[in-house]
Amino acid sequence: MAARGDVDLTQAAGHLLARYAWAIDDRAYDELRDVFTPDVVADYGPFVCRGADEMVARMRDLHEGLRTTQHLVGSVLARLEPDGTATVRSHVRAVLVRGTGEWGRVEVAASYRDVMVSHGSGHRIAQRRVEGRWIAGERSILPWFHDRLSDEDARSAPAGAQSTSHDDRGV
Repeated sequence: MAARGDVDLTQAAGHLLARYAWAIDDRAYDELRDVFTPDVVADYGPFVCRGADEMVARMRDLHEGLRTTQHLVGSVLARLEPDGTATVRSHVRAVLVRGTGEWGRVEVAASYRDVMVSHGSGHRIAQRRVEGRWIAGERSILPWFHDRLSDEDARSAPAGAQSTSHDDRGV
């Protein structure tokens, strides 16, 4: 059974991750900056952001040419660690739309592994590691995304799901 503190942390983490998703989708980059500590380290696999300013600049660059995006974050689970930080696991499913029709969009699924810390009157993400799960649609929108499907899994995957690597990090 989860301790009450873990339940409260999970609720706080869910709120923080919802703020992240809405900031990206609304292109509210000043609000996005407030989701991360100033010295955040975010490992997206092919690239690492060091600091909130770099994180915001990278997210702006990645989403700038898109018509719209939708990031859905769920399955949030937080646990208090002995050092006072919280480890947070969650899933994200994102649709990024560049144009119209099936070939104008890409859909990805990934997991976030975050370290959340108390900061001022709330919480912020101090560390992030992203694990890509799958990708479907127009791959050129996110050419660096690596999913977890093996070659054998890719052959039996639903139409549109593409395997790119055995590396389990991406987004």
